[in-house]
Amino acid sequence: MGAAEGEGDVAVIGIPGHLLKRWWELVESDQVSTGFESWAREMVEYFEYKSWFALPPDILMEVVAAGGKHDEELVTSNRMRFANGVGRALACINLSDENAAIALKREPMRIRIILEPGEGLMFPASGVRWNRSMLNRSELAVTLIIGSLSTD
Repeated sequence: MGAAEGEGDVAVIGIPGHLLKRWWELVESDQVSTGFESWAREMVEYFEYKSWFALPPDILMEVVAAGGKHDEELVTSNRMRFANGVGRALACINLSDENAAIALKREPMRIRIILEPGEGLMFPASGVRWNRSMLNRSELAVTLIIGSLSTD
C-alpha cells in the first residue's frame, strides 16, 4: 500500500477547508437533508478537478457516524453494502472535527492510518478490508464514503 496511484495502492487524499466547513455549517443549521445534494455536487466538482479517479455515472455519497469503545469489524471496500444496495467504495474522507483513524488490512499486513479533518483514503479497485478505528477518546467519527453501486 502506498500513496502512488495504481491498481493495488491506497492513496491519501484531502478536501479543501471550505468544503469541510460547509459540511459542518449544514449540520449545525439542521439543513443536511436539504443541502446535502448541493454539497455533494461541489464535492464531485472538486474530484473532477483533481482527477483522482474516474467518477462513475452512478456515484453515491453517504455520510456515516459511528461511535463505540472498540474498533469496528473490517469490511471489504469492493462488494460493500450501502443504503441503496451493494457496490464498491472508492474513497472515504474524515468529516470529523478531530483526527480519526482508519484501519486497513490487505494480506499479510494490517495498518492504521491517522487522518486529519478533511483527509481521506482512495481505495484500489481490487479492494481492501477497512473500517474506522478508535482513536484516543474520540466518541464519534463522521466519515464520508464515496462509492458506486454494482451493475451486476
